Amino acid sequence: MNVVFCDIDGTFQDIGGAVPQINYDAIYALQKQGDHFVFISGRGYAQLTELMDELDSECDVIFSNGGGYKLVGEPVQYNHCLSMDECRRVITILEEREIFYHIHTNEGIILKAVENYESNILALREKLEPMGETGKQIMDFKEAFFKEQCQHVVNPLAYLAEHPELKVMKIELMEASDHEHEKLRDLLSSEATEVFSSFIQCLEIVDPKSSKGNAIQEFMKKFPDAKSYGIGDGENDLPMLDVVDIPVAVGNAKDIVKEKCQLIVADCLEGGVGQFIFEEIIK
Repeated sequence: MNVVFCDIDGTFQDIGGAVPQINYDAIYALQKQGDHFVFISGRGYAQLTELMDELDSECDVIFSNGGGYKLVGEPVQYNHCLSMDECRRVITILEEREIFYHIHTNEGIILKAVENYESNILALREKLEPMGETGKQIMDFKEAFFKEQCQHVVNPLAYLAEHPELKVMKIELMEASDHEHEKLRDLLSSEATEVFSSFIQCLEIVDPKSSKGNAIQEFMKKFPDAKSYGIGDGENDLPMLDVVDIPVAVGNAKDIVKEKCQLIVADCLEGGVGQFIFEEIIK
């Protein structure tokens, strides 16, 4: 048996773009021959429903970089969340430094009104200008998402305190300055948090056990004799690539990811995931 773990943004799907049909076809072909395809993403589960609805058959999902999971036919499980004390520490630092951040909870994403971050968003747009139309599309998608699909609150920290039933899967920030990124890594890291970069100009703050690597090791206990593959593109995929039997990078992956991988396949936009599965795994 084979188990394929696949990142979503930048790997299975270009952010805001359509999924190449060959990727869907590869999932069905894997399942038909008795193998497993597992989405493993930094997104929260609420952000994955649209993609899941596009599938003709259900898949297992590991979300929030291992903070929770949803197995076929079973309820959603949340197992590695940030404590309120760590949320308070992290948010205080981000507020003091006027950083654009948002909070992923089990009921969706909360943040201040986007109008509070106009200068941050402008700086991010300028940072992505060398990417041309792609950079503009990324920021248009992000800005529209934050305005239209997230919950806006006046004081995120106070809101969390007022709603103890919420589970905080991660705190994510976007920052244009690479120098500030490095400062924030040092300031936000602690024994109770792990900080890593993801996609474009983002840092994510999670519980140290909220790791794609930990989640895969737990999942593979169900299939000890199976061969595992991991396909990714970003820094948050490195823990996954460390624990699978065959680590794979799409062509657009970061260099640090490619260095970890046995195989490098076609770009995300070209359906590299589906091409790889058909060429290497489908009997």
